[in-house]
Amino acid sequence: MDKSALQGDRLVFRRIAQGDAEAFAEFYEAYAVKLALYVARFLGSDLWAEEIVQDTFVKLWSIRETIGDIEYPAGFVYRMIANRTKDHLRRKGHEVKLQQYMGRYLQQSNLNTTQDQLDFQTGEKLFRQAVQQLPAQRALIFRMRNEQGLSYEEIARELGLSRNTVRNQLNLALQNIRSYLSEHGDITGIMVLLIFLKII
Repeated sequence: MDKSALQGDRLVFRRIAQGDAEAFAEFYEAYAVKLALYVARFLGSDLWAEEIVQDTFVKLWSIRETIGDIEYPAGFVYRMIANRTKDHLRRKGHEVKLQQYMGRYLQQSNLNTTQDQLDFQTGEKLFRQAVQQLPAQRALIFRMRNEQGLSYEEIARELGLSRNTVRNQLNLALQNIRSYLSEHGDITGIMVLLIFLKII
């Protein structure tokens, strides 16, 4: 990066640190596509790359007050992206193990016994409770996406929201639900979540 571009990025970061939304949009426009291409090379998925870039910029805005003195803004954001990509890969590795566990669970039991059926019903009930505890709008968006099968654009249009807002609310819903299930220590509930979201 040439010196003038670097100085420009530093200035933009200082403006962002002061809450300048236009500066944030300017930085996003300059780097979002480059970052998505960078992530897609590792993940082999444009969709997940876009998700990670969006999440990173949400995080960047949330910590904006701390970034005014960053010397190399582009490098800073690339490190954020790299860390989020590593987290994604680790999480996917964990989910693969969980999926394998569930495959064995269903193959061995086929939910034939009364206890198996009760365990699965308990997990499903806990999952429903996890959805019910979401904030009203978040729960609605989650149901529209995962029960009605609506696209981000359809949900955004019906509720009068931006596509990014829909995406962010869905991400938060998944985080909330996973946390709820983990806190209650129910592996079946987590497996139901994976089935319900067609992750497996």
